[in-house]
Amino acid sequence: MRIRGYAPGTPCWAELVSPDPAAAERFYGELFGWARNADGHFTLGGRAAAGLREGRRGGSAAWLISISTDDPSGTAGAVERSGGAVRVPPASVRDLGTAAVFSDPGGALFGTWLRSRFGGAQVSFEPGAICWYELATHDLDRTGAFYKEVFGWHTVEAPSDGRPYFELHHHNDTVGGLLPIDDRFPPGIPDHWTACFMVEDAAAACARATELGGSVAHAAAPASAGRYARLADPTGGHFAVIELSEDWAL
Repeated sequence: MRIRGYAPGTPCWAELVSPDPAAAERFYGELFGWARNADGHFTLGGRAAAGLREGRRGGSAAWLISISTDDPSGTAGAVERSGGAVRVPPASVRDLGTAAVFSDPGGALFGTWLRSRFGGAQVSFEPGAICWYELATHDLDRTGAFYKEVFGWHTVEAPSDGRPYFELHHHNDTVGGLLPIDDRFPPGIPDHWTACFMVEDAAAACARATELGGSVAHAAAPASAGRYARLADPTGGHFAVIELSEDWAL
């Protein structure tokens, strides 16, 4: 599905910060069929699918999700008033737009994006494209209150396999998922956002990721929307994949 724009308060982009961009390009190119364009973005069928930039050498890779804003400074102020922190103040990224990085009260990192020439992901809900943004937290109430104050989101309990799961809603749109950190996660894991990409076969994606030097943190298993798995690329960048059931596929 081609995306033409994002309203303020809507997740709009996911970017991999990697200590080895060349290795990341090989891994995700083989796994999702991505290429690179002149802006350095991963592309799927010529459309921007995700970002890639170089991180600290010797560090681990990490995915950073970004939320659209029309007022970066105002968002920064709302983050601080609501108990979060400004990690990277708003700054221009060439002629593409204005980016900033924040952490919420639980420490989960996220970015914001004010579009200029570039609006965000140009493709979604296709195999190899972003289809979901998910936040895991130790404190549902505090986290929900923060994102309500900053972006106007509210939480709605969603159908699940018996474990708590919530959707994050912005006006009438569903913008992501929210779940508690429990025994589904390794001990000691911090609050975090996860970018989830659509695949045709979750089990096959797990096998292919392993062949390419990645790892499987959570094997493909049934979820309310299909079959879901959590993976890591060869330099430690964690992400998720989902094989949507027929009821959820667009």
